[in-house]
Amino acid sequence: MIYLAWRNLFRNSRRTLASVLTVAFGASGLLIFQGFNEGIMNQYRDNTIRVRYGNGQVFPKGYREKKLEEPWRAWLESPDLVEKELLAIPHVQKVFPRVTFFAFLTKGGVNLAGRGEGVRSKDEAQFFSAMNFVEGTDLGIQSDAKAGVILGKGLADSLGIHPGENLTILAQTVNGQLNGLELAVTGIFHTGAKEFDDSYFRIELETAQALLDTKRVELFSLATDSIEAWPSVEGAIRSAMPSVEAIPFDELDKVYYKNAVAFLDSQFSVVRLIMLLIVALGIFNTVASGLLERSGEVGALRANGESRIRVFQVLSTESALLGLLGGVVGVLFAVILDRTVLAKGIAMPPGPGITRQFLIFLEIQPRHFAQALILPAITTLIASLWPIRRLVKASIPSLLRQNL
Repeated sequence: MIYLAWRNLFRNSRRTLASVLTVAFGASGLLIFQGFNEGIMNQYRDNTIRVRYGNGQVFPKGYREKKLEEPWRAWLESPDLVEKELLAIPHVQKVFPRVTFFAFLTKGGVNLAGRGEGVRSKDEAQFFSAMNFVEGTDLGIQSDAKAGVILGKGLADSLGIHPGENLTILAQTVNGQLNGLELAVTGIFHTGAKEFDDSYFRIELETAQALLDTKRVELFSLATDSIEAWPSVEGAIRSAMPSVEAIPFDELDKVYYKNAVAFLDSQFSVVRLIMLLIVALGIFNTVASGLLERSGEVGALRANGESRIRVFQVLSTESALLGLLGGVVGVLFAVILDRTVLAKGIAMPPGPGITRQFLIFLEIQPRHFAQALILPAITTLIASLWPIRRLVKASIPSLLRQNL
């Protein structure tokens, strides 16, 4: 039956070509949009991981749920021991201790409040590679890291400061005393997240601890060998280290990443449905016209003893093969576009809550190919069922009269 249906497809090459192209355009559009959507989500994900959070962060147990007047009292007292335990967890590649604090930044007559992060700059520079420095360099690359500070672009613009200039940072120690440091600006970063760029700055971890007069560490950011490994890492930390809790990056950044991914997924579902409806309508029109032209052929088959079920099966198989063939052509067309016209990426304007443009590349996954082949085939079959049913239910004389 499949062989017979396949041969029937090429008896009228013009009609088959029109149907195949209809399905192919829908399949290629579906595949390109899937790859585009995947590229956007991966860009969001990489920016979130490689700028701020890593694959996840480890906090003292219950620390994030509480609003503490003196949060440093809940910080981790033995950071070296905790770091060794975390590095012993399978799939954990690197551990980055951090402290965060509020401070006043003074440059000339300008005083601004900012949020500082104390980081181990040499270790972090290798993993947190999406900081996007628009001026200067990261901590410690061209000077002593302990004497330097890097600022978000919005914060630097408000202060009117540039790399090479000095900045005074005033903060309260854990003992309630005022402490200050004068540091040299080494770089200005622009991550695209406005809230982060407008208020955050980073200094060396030892410098931050000296400023706050503490040896404790607030949290650890983790780098795992893959994103998929996080559930295993989180479970191992929960079992081995009951005094801490591990939070994945998407939970840490619901506004920028998690909500954006949920929005894009919902948007794609709607666009995919619209594409499939357009394919279904186009196929319905093409198939209905083609079947009308074949009324005499079907009537002759029925007159020669073919049953309605047999004719229905042959015509349905033709439609499924037509959809599958159109899907194959559409996939080839999409791959060619990806390797040629779209090879240099698609420049996208800043998205919601972002101030930086992104270059999006299609990231077509194996499951996308399967959907681009199967969904158009199913859609074509469903769109063909009603005209095929009407055709096989018609009487033999009425079918034969169609050719007169």
